[in-house]
Amino acid sequence: MRSQGKLVNTEAGLVSRRIFADQEIYRLEMERIFHRCWLFLGHESMIPRPGDYITNYMGEDPVIVWRDARGSARAFLNTCPHRGNKVCLYDVGRAAALTCSYHGWTFNSEGALVGVPSFEEAYYGQLDRTRWGLVEVPKVVTYGGFIFGNWDAGAISLEEYLGEFRWYFDNLIIHEEMGGLEVIPGCQRYSIVGNWKLFCDNFSGDHYHTPSTHASASRVGVGGGEARETGQGKYGYFEVALAPAHGLGGIFTDGSQYRRDLARAEELGPEVLAYVTERQRRLEERIKEIPAKPYGFSHGNCFPNLDMVGFSSALIDHDFLLCHPKGRDASEIWQWTFIERAAPDIVKDLAARSASRGQAPAGLFGQDDCENFERITENTLTPMADKLTFHYAMSVGYDGEWPGHEEWHTQGLPGLVGPQNWETSQRRYYAYWAQLMGMEA
Repeated sequence: MRSQGKLVNTEAGLVSRRIFADQEIYRLEMERIFHRCWLFLGHESMIPRPGDYITNYMGEDPVIVWRDARGSARAFLNTCPHRGNKVCLYDVGRAAALTCSYHGWTFNSEGALVGVPSFEEAYYGQLDRTRWGLVEVPKVVTYGGFIFGNWDAGAISLEEYLGEFRWYFDNLIIHEEMGGLEVIPGCQRYSIVGNWKLFCDNFSGDHYHTPSTHASASRVGVGGGEARETGQGKYGYFEVALAPAHGLGGIFTDGSQYRRDLARAEELGPEVLAYVTERQRRLEERIKEIPAKPYGFSHGNCFPNLDMVGFSSALIDHDFLLCHPKGRDASEIWQWTFIERAAPDIVKDLAARSASRGQAPAGLFGQDDCENFERITENTLTPMADKLTFHYAMSVGYDGEWPGHEEWHTQGLPGLVGPQNWETSQRRYYAYWAQLMGMEA
């Protein structure tokens, strides 16, 4: 369909292809999305000791996430204020101070400029070092072990930003009752052809692509099969749209995921069986006020660019995928694998090995998705693309009033719940995107 008027038309469920290819729109996103939203920076288990650091990106801006001498997690722009060189050249490390390789300016873990070569001879002792420290990210918050940052000093709190997603984050991701999560060392990184939003809205709530895109995996019984068998009935495969623009999918409330974990745990031995049963007991106690009893979810997105997969089982990898924008038609995926701290070593080993088999660059699912994104991107860069829209109109007009929804076992679940095939999460994603961009939706 030809694009008319609005770039994002949520009432009609239409999104202009321009927003995935226009260079001016992309540059505006860096300012209005990535400089105003809360962005994932890392996890406390990545920098457990004072002086530990990792490097990351906030949009296209490189940052150092550094635990200072007093134990606080901080973040700084990874650029020397002197001439702009990168100060930290490593992905991970530990240091009380970092020195720029160009002229040797040195900065401590509080970002202060503490060393200037030839300070007396070249600057005659008159350089005001208090003005030339590293540029600090003004808002950095650790929530449940996860470190988030925001360039906007006046931004709403992280708790308010998480909105309805916070309940799922607390109960189905962090699992404080099992000691929280820890990262398995290492990070899978790969480049893809495609605008960052293509990757992220796929995780927000697009189960619809699974039978077609991942048909080869489904044919051998890996992923997706159980959802189609259960269908969209009382205990179906649910999706949930969460204010302001987050989305989760693959939520079961019939106990089937727990039963599958129990069967697998019995094969793995008594230690694993005890872990799975105790985990379930504590989860049920934690969410006892909610009539519906979700065990986990299979995929999700925390707006704008933090994606999740694998939280449907206690015995597989729990992956966070950060989609870094690298231009209007390119992205870089950084993927970390997490597991609960209380998990037996055999479960942690299983998670580490399974991380490369599923949603991964050489896995069963990752390549399928990225091939689609590459072909889509080729077609968003053509002369005709500006005149065309993408269709996100599935389920328009049925939000909250799905046929038979009264019988669904979803009572008490936060957010707007829908069946496995819908596009409400994506429409909300692009409506919020348009709002932040100052566009009518």
